[in-house]
Amino acid sequence: MNSAIVRALIPLLVSALLASACGRKNAAQGGADSTSTDSTSLAGAAGSMEGDAENFGQRDGAAAADSTAKPKKERAINVNAARAVRGDLVRPVVAEGYIRARHSAEIHAEVAGKLVRVMVDEGQTVRRGQMIVKLDDREYEMAAEEARARYLQALSLLTIEDSEVDSALVESAQATRDEFADLERLERTGKITRDERLAREIAMDIQSLKDGKFRGEIAAARSGVSVARADLERARLNLERTEIRAPFDGIVSGLTLTAGEQIMVNQTICTLVDNVNIEAEVGVLEADVGKISPGGIALLAVPALGDTFKVTVDVVSPQFDRATRTCQVLLRVKNEDGRLRPGMFARSLISGERFDDRLLVPREAILTRDDRPLLFKVEGDRAKWLYVDLGESNDHLVEIKSVLQGGTLDPGDRVVVSDHLTLAHDAKIKVRRTLPLNDPWLQSSQGD
Repeated sequence: MNSAIVRALIPLLVSALLASACGRKNAAQGGADSTSTDSTSLAGAAGSMEGDAENFGQRDGAAAADSTAKPKKERAINVNAARAVRGDLVRPVVAEGYIRARHSAEIHAEVAGKLVRVMVDEGQTVRRGQMIVKLDDREYEMAAEEARARYLQALSLLTIEDSEVDSALVESAQATRDEFADLERLERTGKITRDERLAREIAMDIQSLKDGKFRGEIAAARSGVSVARADLERARLNLERTEIRAPFDGIVSGLTLTAGEQIMVNQTICTLVDNVNIEAEVGVLEADVGKISPGGIALLAVPALGDTFKVTVDVVSPQFDRATRTCQVLLRVKNEDGRLRPGMFARSLISGERFDDRLLVPREAILTRDDRPLLFKVEGDRAKWLYVDLGESNDHLVEIKSVLQGGTLDPGDRVVVSDHLTLAHDAKIKVRRTLPLNDPWLQSSQGD
């Protein structure tokens, strides 16, 4: 072979040998790297298993710690309570009406004359007999003096004409008049009729004339004494009527007159309203009238004053209003402080049906679960449910006829009346207050 060709092939052989050596070296490095990676993954997995084992150990320790810890403290529910009582249950009758004056009168002038003095003011409170106005009385004084003079003149004539009239005859005539009065009383009591009384009076008059018992009266009539005496009494009465006085205690209303005005007979002077002795007129439905009676207790609420008054039933009318089918009932009130005024609206609760000797609890104590009534009884610091059978009720109280399930209920036992809608049996409770029974008809109501 040519030496030149040999020299050209030598570099090519060397390059091939070098390339083959490099390939084997790379392959060896790659295997080493793979082995290294696998070793790292196994190490990581081992570490993870060690970590999981450590975590499991920690959880087991926590569970063991929890199992030895104290249980949580039970929370008490705050409630209010009231006591069961044994008493009378009253179901009231509701009626509405208005306040009115028991006495109210228009004051009129009974004689004519000039008004000389007004003694009171509009709205003033006056007492019975107190003067309201004064009329000019000079003419009436003169008329009274003239009547007295005529009476004395007639009396003197009687003395001259019939000096024989003695006191025995006068006493006999008085006895006859007493007998007439006895006959009138017999007629009023129904023991004799009117015709019988008149017949007996005529017979007595005839006999008295025969006996001369009316001799003095006949002489007085003949001499004019009787007429003169009547005129004198009339003149004195007219003189008294110039002073217009209050017929009862009350308040003056509608007084618009002033001094100097001329007053006519029967002219209205003012209106007098009794503001102390007042009454409420209420209408009771026909179906409820038989439940009430005079003397019964009633509560009278007046919304305008925001107050309630305890009163009694005074009058139950025997008649019904055809239009409203109600019966008029009067509840009389002493308005000592003057707060009540005629015309005010009033609502009354009148004592009606009474159910004696019942076991009672507040309405607020009753719940319904599964269509069954129950209540919670306080036993120590626990609420025990009692399923009960209910009886009569009013707006405040309910009768417990019997306990169907859960225990017993006696007077004095406390029952829960608040915060019990979601209360469970045997729940722990704390009683904030023991409330009194809010029933106006139950006199035995009491609380702690």
